Amino acid sequence: MSDLPEDIGFNTTWRTQPELIKAYLEVRPSYDQLAAEVAYILEKRVRGSGIEIASISSRAKTLNSFIEKIPRKHYESPLEEMTDLAGVRLVHLYAGDSAHIEKIVLEEFEVVERVDKREEQTPDRFGYSALHYVVRLGERSSGARYEDVKDLVCEIQIRTILQDAWAIIDHHLAYKHESAVPPPLRRKLSRLVAIFEDADEKFDAIRAERLAYMKKLQPTVHPEEWLAQDINQDSLVAYLKSRYPDEPYPISAAALLEQIDRDRYSTLGALDHLLQRTQGMRSTYKRELGSTRREYWSFDLLLALAFENPEVRRSVFAPRPAALIESLAAESSPK
Repeated sequence: MSDLPEDIGFNTTWRTQPELIKAYLEVRPSYDQLAAEVAYILEKRVRGSGIEIASISSRAKTLNSFIEKIPRKHYESPLEEMTDLAGVRLVHLYAGDSAHIEKIVLEEFEVVERVDKREEQTPDRFGYSALHYVVRLGERSSGARYEDVKDLVCEIQIRTILQDAWAIIDHHLAYKHESAVPPPLRRKLSRLVAIFEDADEKFDAIRAERLAYMKKLQPTVHPEEWLAQDINQDSLVAYLKSRYPDEPYPISAAALLEQIDRDRYSTLGALDHLLQRTQGMRSTYKRELGSTRREYWSFDLLLALAFENPEVRRSVFAPRPAALIESLAAESSPK
């Protein structure tokens, strides 16, 4: 048996409090259900708001984790005092979205407690933390389905990708206070925390710069100026959305970009001319194949590229369509 105090406490709990263990095992499925409900509501609202997230996960605390925490936190009534028996973790991309996610939490749930770990950092606390909420289901979640979970609480952790990465590393390092870190490592880890925080800020700045750039990509009263722009993923999407405003794009812009010969088509105007001069061949192609299916602009551009680039038609199209494209391209070539 280990001499560590928490291991002693852990084993003592198993031996001396079987009724507590039984009580938790009975209620744990309800916490599992609660966590799943909170995760579903949160993900639906966050994604619906256009906020980009990396992952969302939910869980009820394992029995081992429940028992281990009792002596460590000196709980007298664990089932009443623990606020993380149900837990949801939402990992999002940009720090600037935290406020929007918080607003959703406040709208959807009854907030019991808000803990901003970032504001809790003291001079001797070592780490890079995030935002936690303790919540109950809100008024919108009512009815028989929620009867067993409506009074239970769930912890929501809101982190950026970098905050989540730090939390994982921090957990394995197990340094809770700076004074616990060996002197040779202290400065390096402090610098690493600063780098993570700076990177979060820089990702926000890059996103803001990209959004400002995309606003400039909208068609203006000077089409020549607009079509003179270089081709990149954002300008390609803006151009094709303006040319086909009501149509979706099932082929990704990144995939289309890989098929574009930048030496041959360096500007949006070059693509515009390509679509114009291949319009007749594209119409004939669809008629010859007897296609009544509506084609989207991403396919239209891919088809236009195939008429002028043998590599595109060989690598993207099946043999029969590729042969038809080659035949039509040959017929339209100057004699």
